[in-house]
Amino acid sequence: MARRGENIYKRKDGRWEGRYIKGRHKNGKIHYGYIYGYKYTEVKHLLILTKYEKQTSNSKNLLPYEGGVIDWTNYWLETFVRPKVKSSTYASYKNKMEVQVLPIIGSIKLQELKASDIDSLVKKMEETLKASSIRSIFSVLKNSLGKAKSLNLLSENPCMGIELPKMRKKTVQALSIKDQTKLLKEIKANQKFFSITLALQTGLRIGEICGLKWEDIDFENNTLSVNRTMLRIQTEDKIGKKTEIVEVSPKSNNSQRKIPITKSLKKKLIELQRTSTSDYVISNKNKAVEPRTIAYRFQIIRKKIGLEKFSFHSLRHTFATRCLEAGGNIATISSLLGHSSIKMTLDCYTNSFFTEERQLVEKLEFI
Repeated sequence: MARRGENIYKRKDGRWEGRYIKGRHKNGKIHYGYIYGYKYTEVKHLLILTKYEKQTSNSKNLLPYEGGVIDWTNYWLETFVRPKVKSSTYASYKNKMEVQVLPIIGSIKLQELKASDIDSLVKKMEETLKASSIRSIFSVLKNSLGKAKSLNLLSENPCMGIELPKMRKKTVQALSIKDQTKLLKEIKANQKFFSITLALQTGLRIGEICGLKWEDIDFENNTLSVNRTMLRIQTEDKIGKKTEIVEVSPKSNNSQRKIPITKSLKKKLIELQRTSTSDYVISNKNKAVEPRTIAYRFQIIRKKIGLEKFSFHSLRHTFATRCLEAGGNIATISSLLGHSSIKMTLDCYTNSFFTEERQLVEKLEFI
C-alpha cells in the first residue's frame, strides 16, 4: 500500500485505510482500529475525530483471551447457538464457518483480528461464491464476533463497515402454460410423480412436500396445512461427518400456513389415500421420501421432455405465476407461499407482472 500522511495508506482496491491505536491488551500489546474510505481527506477527518473520542473516553480494557478465531467460533456455536436454534440451523452455521471462514482466518488470534482480515476473507470468497452466499456466511461471522464484543473480548466488531458484493436480482424460472401442460401429460396419474402435481397446485417447497402427512389434509374444508418440513443436515459421530434426514418445524411463522386445495387435487389425494399405508402423503415403503429422491424423480421427467433448465423449485414459482395470471393480489399469493413479507414476493416475481404492465400501458391509448 502506498502511504500518504500519518497512518493513512492507499489500498490496492482503491480505498484509503486509516489506522489508529484503540488501546492495549493486558500483555501490553497495541490493539489497532481501522477506518476506510474512498477519499483521503474523508479518512483523515474521521481519523482525527476517532482519535479525539478515544482520548476522551473511559472504555474498559479488553478481557484477556489468548484463543484464536477457531477457538472462539467453536465455543460460540456450542454455547450460544446450539441450545437456542433448530438442529438444521446449527448445522448450517457450523458448515458455513468450517468450510468458508475458519480455513482462512481461523488461525488468527481473536483479539488480533482486524477489519482488513475480514475484507480479505470477503475478497477470497468472491472468487468462488455468489453474492447471496457470501452475505449469508458473513452474517453468521458478524453474529459470532458481535457476541465476542458483547462479552468484552473485542472492543468492536471488525465486520462493521465491510463492503459486501451487491446482490443481483434473481430471475424466476417458471414453466409456461404449454410446458406445464406437457409435464402434467407426461406424469398423468403415476403416483410416483404425485409430488410434482402437489408442487404445481399448492406451491409447497420440496421439504414441505416430504413432511406432509395425511393428518394435515382437511377433506371436509378442502385445506392443506403446512406443519413440518424435511431436510438433510450434516452431523458428526465417532466415525466422522455424515448427513441425516430430520423433520423440523417450518422455517418461520409465515411458513406454517393453511392452503386451500382445488376439487381436482382433493380427488387425487383421496385416490392416493385409499392405497396408502403410511402417515406421509408421499412415501416409499411406509417411510417419508427425502427431498433429493423427489428432486431426482423430477430430473428424470424434465430430461425426458426437454425441460432441463428447470429445477423442482421452479414448480413453486410456476404456481405463483399461475396465481398472478389468474388475477390474484400479491398479498394473497405471498400468504400462500409462506413468504416472510410481501416485499420478498415482489422481489421474486417482479418479472411475472410484465403481462399486467403491458395491458395497463395499452389502456392509456384510450385515455
